[in-house]
Amino acid sequence: MATGTFPSITGTVKTTIFELAPPRNGMGENAFMDSHGEALRPAENALFNRDRPAKERFRWGFNPDKDPRVGSLLRWVAAMSNGLASIGVQRFLETRERGALFANADFRTPTFSGTGFQPAFDWLTLSDLQNTLDSTLQSSVTLYDPAFQVIVFVFLLSPSGKSMAVWRRKLNVPDALRDAHQNEILEVKAELKRNYPVYVDE
Repeated sequence: MATGTFPSITGTVKTTIFELAPPRNGMGENAFMDSHGEALRPAENALFNRDRPAKERFRWGFNPDKDPRVGSLLRWVAAMSNGLASIGVQRFLETRERGALFANADFRTPTFSGTGFQPAFDWLTLSDLQNTLDSTLQSSVTLYDPAFQVIVFVFLLSPSGKSMAVWRRKLNVPDALRDAHQNEILEVKAELKRNYPVYVDE
C-alpha cells in the first residue's frame, strides 16, 4: 500500500493536534483518559476482519513524522511514559492478562478541565490480539516482561477503515512503581503461561 493511502502521510491533515503539556491533574492514573472502547470502534474492521489477511490490514514502518497527529501523539507518549507505565501496570493487574495500551491517533477527548484535548488509551489483552491474526501485535505482547515494560501501540486508520498504520513503543516501568506493586505483579506473573501461541492466517 502506498503511503498516499493514508491522507495524513501526505500532509493533508485537518485535525486538532494533541497538546503536549502534562495532564492538568498531574501524573496519577486518573489524569489519563480511557475511551472505554470508543476510540477502537472505528478500527474494528481493520483489527478483526478475517475476510482480509493481516498483512493487508496492518501496516508497519511508516515514518510517523510525516503525520502531525501521529508524531505529536508519539511525543506525548514519550513525555508521559511514567504515567502511562502506571496505567499499563494497573491494567495488567486488573485483567491478570498480558496486554497493551492502544491509542487512536485520530481520536481525542476533552481534558478533565475541559480546556483542551488529549489522547485516550484502551487496554487490549493478548486474547484480543490473537483474534487480529497479526504476528507483530501478538509477539510484542507475548515477549515483554510486565514487571519491567508496558507496550503501547499508536495507530492511524486508512480512509476506508479497512487497514491501519501502527507504531509500537516500549515504556520502562519506573523502579518505584515496580517496587510498590512487586508482590501483586509476581502473583499475576506466576499465573501466566510460559508460552503462548501466535495465530496467523498464512
